[in-house]
Amino acid sequence: MEQQVRDALQRRFFVVWIAAMICFVGFAPQLRADVEDAENNRNGWVQTNGPYGGEILIFYAAPKGVLFAGTEGAGVFRSTDRGNSWTPVNTGLHYEPGEGFTGVTALVQKGDTLYAGTRRTLYASTDGGNTWHHVLNFRKHESISGIVVIEDRIYVGTLNTGVWYSDDDGDSWLQMDGFGPMLIRELSSVGTTLVAGAGDRVFHKRADEDELTTTKDGFVVQQIDSFTAMEGLLYVGGHAGRGGELFRSNDEGDSWTRIASEEMRHTVEALAVFGATLYAGTYGSGVFRSDDKGKSWAAVNDGLTDRTVSTLLVVNEDTVFAGTLEGGIFRTMDGGDAWEEANTGLPNTSVGELAVIGKTIYAGMSERFVHSVNGGESWQPAKFSSRPNEYLFSTLSVSEGELYVGAIRFAPRAEGGVVGGVFWLDERNNALVQVITNNELTGIQCLEIVGTVFYIGTQGDGIYKWEKDSDPWTTDLGLKGHFITALSVNGEKIYAGTGRGEIYRSENLGKSWQLVNSTDMAGSSISGLKWVGSTLYASAWGQGVIRSVNGGDSWTPINDGLDDTAVITMKVVGEKLYVGTYRKGVFQWMADKRWWEPVGSLHLHQILSLAGLDDFLYAGTGAGGVYKVRVEE
Repeated sequence: MEQQVRDALQRRFFVVWIAAMICFVGFAPQLRADVEDAENNRNGWVQTNGPYGGEILIFYAAPKGVLFAGTEGAGVFRSTDRGNSWTPVNTGLHYEPGEGFTGVTALVQKGDTLYAGTRRTLYASTDGGNTWHHVLNFRKHESISGIVVIEDRIYVGTLNTGVWYSDDDGDSWLQMDGFGPMLIRELSSVGTTLVAGAGDRVFHKRADEDELTTTKDGFVVQQIDSFTAMEGLLYVGGHAGRGGELFRSNDEGDSWTRIASEEMRHTVEALAVFGATLYAGTYGSGVFRSDDKGKSWAAVNDGLTDRTVSTLLVVNEDTVFAGTLEGGIFRTMDGGDAWEEANTGLPNTSVGELAVIGKTIYAGMSERFVHSVNGGESWQPAKFSSRPNEYLFSTLSVSEGELYVGAIRFAPRAEGGVVGGVFWLDERNNALVQVITNNELTGIQCLEIVGTVFYIGTQGDGIYKWEKDSDPWTTDLGLKGHFITALSVNGEKIYAGTGRGEIYRSENLGKSWQLVNSTDMAGSSISGLKWVGSTLYASAWGQGVIRSVNGGDSWTPINDGLDDTAVITMKVVGEKLYVGTYRKGVFQWMADKRWWEPVGSLHLHQILSLAGLDDFLYAGTGAGGVYKVRVEE
């Protein structure tokens, strides 16, 4: 259970897990020819230079040294300089106009045609990725898990409908006999033999045979996640109850021998070979290298700050690329002895939190925390006083010119399981220093600071209070069993929003609570509680915005002009109220007109966070980094 919660938090920790996050693309300035990018620019929004990184799902090395990377939500990126820089190549890479990108899960080339597989569609490009056209559309929520070319045939593996093939370059397709509605997790080839991993079994079909062969002898694996071959040997990676698993076969899969290192504590997500060297990428323990065909292993993680490795690409005996869950692309030029980030030009990050102090913009991503002092032209990381990946950042709050970060740590059950902590940013040393840890908390979701008093909303333990510079233990303010998603304090009144759309009010600083909204937001998740003057505004996923002019005694919906009521975030900048939505970008509330006015056009992006600095409004997006737009005073 802990791993499931951790994975959900890591992938999209914002929006309180009320919907699967379909990440929408952000286009870099280099591709002004893209229709969507040009439209965004005409409407004022400009993508900043990062933060770079994000989730990488697949690599492909094309002829002539061109590299491609498929991302979780920003489409395909191309590098022509060995990974020193990346450029998005996405024109046409969405089946319906105006749709954002789902994960690009497979890339392969046949002749002069490059193929890309996504969650439900197969695309092709005949100009090196500059433009794409639709080839094959699967049903909704289908996902392509692999594309393989063997001689003149193209094979496509899917997560629900088995394997499809085409003998005419994609003009027509047939479902392959024998695979049926199997969940194909891995599709690869050894020479002219097609190999597929489905569940805990390996299937292979030789070119001269009509029947599929399945082998399981020696397997102790729950799910197959990776496959490769080297010098007549087959390797399969995955996971079991005890952690990462890796098996080798020397008889074309008829029998298998376990060769996993005890240090491989996580799923073996990626396997890659060059010559006699084998690399294994794990989803939490980083990269391992074997120079003796898997008999012995060495961890090679120096400089690899994100060790949740999802894909590997070996270019030559020295150069290896690792794609990660959040840190983007890492590259080693010495066979793995030292790694460095190789993310220039790749703004594939999901920025769930933004905050501003002075002229500095701070951006929070679940496992990373960065800042910019030049309006987003460059971003620098803040150091962390605890070991890497121990905490996931969930919320930012500014008080008296200082920044505080709410975070979640996954502790052993004996220590409370999912616990919370609050960190203070030590600007002088560019470091986060922990100021609150409390094993009674089940995870911090929101943080409201008034003077020296901290109010903390949690996943299920209600609300806690802590006074700065006091003993680190907190005071329980009630609402146990509620998932607190938003907090606002006004004098002695505290307002709390929940994941079920409830708004509670306490008129005595938490001694007692009263439900103050009835069915206005029922079944939705409260995403914001903000005051503008004497008016309190509340936003929710799927219900838009309501407001109260009497402190919560009564509420009025105000959704005129709001084209998307799936409101993810709400922000007050000066006296202006803004909301960020799931599909339709950013809106400003025009109080005199009682109308929401769109702020430019940023329709291909989830707006996860908002902040204001000087004359600009900044938007943290899902898989598009940070955008900014000039707003009128």
